[in-house]
Amino acid sequence: MKFTLNFIKEFFNPQKEASYIAERLTLAGVEVESLKKENDDWIFEIEVTSNRADLLSIFGLANEISAVLGKRLKILFPSIKKKTVDLKISIEDKKDCPLYIASVIKGIKVVKTPDWLKERIANCGINSVNSVVDIGNYSMLKWGHPLHIFDLDKIEGRIFIRRAKEGEFFLGLDGKERRLTSQNLVIADEKKIIALAGIIGAENSCVDENTKNILIETAIFSPLTIRKSRQILGISTESSYRFERKVFPQLLEATRAASVQLILKLCGGNFLGSKKVGGVSSSSKKIKLNVNSLKRYVGVDISFSEAKNILERLNCKVSKENKEVLKIEPPFFRDDLKEEVDIIEEVIRIYGYEKVPEKLPSILPQKDDFYFWLSFKEFLTRLGLKEIITYSIVKESYLEKLKEKNFIKIVNPLRKEENALRTNLLLGIIEAIRYNLNQKNKIDGFFEIAHLYRKEDGRFIEEPYLGIGIIEKPLYLKSYIEEILKFLNIVNFEFKKEDLPNFTSALFVEKDKKIVGFLGNLKKELRDFFDIKKEIYFAQLNLSLLKEMRKDKFFKPFSFYPKVSRDISLAKKKEFPFENIMEIIKSSVGEYLESVEVIDTYRGEKIPPDFEGFTLRLHYRSFERTLQSEEVDKLHNQLRKKLLFPEVKGKIILR
Repeated sequence: MKFTLNFIKEFFNPQKEASYIAERLTLAGVEVESLKKENDDWIFEIEVTSNRADLLSIFGLANEISAVLGKRLKILFPSIKKKTVDLKISIEDKKDCPLYIASVIKGIKVVKTPDWLKERIANCGINSVNSVVDIGNYSMLKWGHPLHIFDLDKIEGRIFIRRAKEGEFFLGLDGKERRLTSQNLVIADEKKIIALAGIIGAENSCVDENTKNILIETAIFSPLTIRKSRQILGISTESSYRFERKVFPQLLEATRAASVQLILKLCGGNFLGSKKVGGVSSSSKKIKLNVNSLKRYVGVDISFSEAKNILERLNCKVSKENKEVLKIEPPFFRDDLKEEVDIIEEVIRIYGYEKVPEKLPSILPQKDDFYFWLSFKEFLTRLGLKEIITYSIVKESYLEKLKEKNFIKIVNPLRKEENALRTNLLLGIIEAIRYNLNQKNKIDGFFEIAHLYRKEDGRFIEEPYLGIGIIEKPLYLKSYIEEILKFLNIVNFEFKKEDLPNFTSALFVEKDKKIVGFLGNLKKELRDFFDIKKEIYFAQLNLSLLKEMRKDKFFKPFSFYPKVSRDISLAKKKEFPFENIMEIIKSSVGEYLESVEVIDTYRGEKIPPDFEGFTLRLHYRSFERTLQSEEVDKLHNQLRKKLLFPEVKGKIILR
């Protein structure tokens, strides 16, 4: 959005340098992207966020500038006499167009546009056309409401605000012909389309040097309807930009009155009156602000009177409910102010973010969600996993292929084939693995923390989950899950073998008879479907359950004595659970066993095809003394003998 200092001066004189105004606006959250001098004027270009429709007018900008400069702007809105003119206007659907006003002026003369007016609109990025059109654009820029001016003599019969018929053609003022659909809202007479509603007028009804009688259109259109219409045709205008965001009935009247007054002044003519069809209701809202909340949120002591003064400079109506609470009624053009936190933001940004003292945040308890999940992600990366972020919207056909049920379909998807919310994190992991394999990137493993969605008993359920995917290292995946549960200080969990539709060798992770997740090997038929040659191992954990189960961490004593490590290589039948081997190790070695880690895995000619081999490293340590090599060897040999007992014969081979 472009505006100029001289244009602002039509409301008040800031009496400050342009650079100072730009600095104060930026510090208050209205970023000035550029500032340049043009003759005796300064041109500002600002970034306008979607919630600040009031800044799309010089009126709104003047109000903002006056507030940041410590002044209060008093506005005198233009008005004209209420006269009724006989026009026949029909609105097909009030949802598309709640209000339409047509004002008629006859006997005008299209004259040369005055230099001051031409300069005002040119510096705001709008080219001059003729005096009548320029006045309409000037009024729109000043008061913020778009309008369109027709040559009244080119309109044939009744005016209709309706949806276009499929295949109707429209020739715009830009000289381009467009084929319309029923998604386009149009203004038409009894024989032709005379405007694409809220976007651009038609060439067949434009004002030119021969125009004598005009019809000024001011209306309220549905923002959604205008957005869809504009997107379908690939066209964007100053008018559509404003209608898509927000227009205000009070500024409609100001824009209409200002246009009529200036046309009569510069072009002459006789104002016959207006015809109004439809209407919109406006309601004021009151928001309470507790000054204690203000201090708690912003970290600085802003006095009761100062907060009141700031809000009044923003044209809010402020009254005192008691010694701690203010009652605020925002101005009609600030419908983005809805709650107490919105009012707090207004106070602090005008007060000045730069005045808030720097302060280190206090250390929050471990169970604070933000800090906990941040540390959780850091822990997962230390395990060697890379974080990915994938889309929540997936193909329904993929979910059906995975035999997923109770998924939520999207009524109006952006892409026809992507029309459902994900019920698992597997699809995102698969896509990441496939992409990196195709790019020949090294893959250790991926994780994603995201929400999953499902329908259950007529309700929509949304819960956070952790997904982990690796290729060709099944024992790593199980180790990751164990490390994660240790990190969360969750003990006495179990792995239970289970048959799952999409996985082989699947395990459920259980704690207190609750299933917190699963892990498994993706079936070959699914790998083939997704065109992945390597084996994929995938785990998914319910973070809501893990959050309930996790306990505070505590420190425990460690041994000052050195550890002694021994390796043991063995192969086990694929269907023989690894947990059984761990049970044998724990029962035979006893209290001196500190930990066990898998340091290598093997599949090949040296072991039978239905076996898998690996090397374990056992760490021994005592809390009371240094262990002797001989006694560690004795424990280790005792373990080797137990691994050859009859009950495991044929299931384990020592290497």
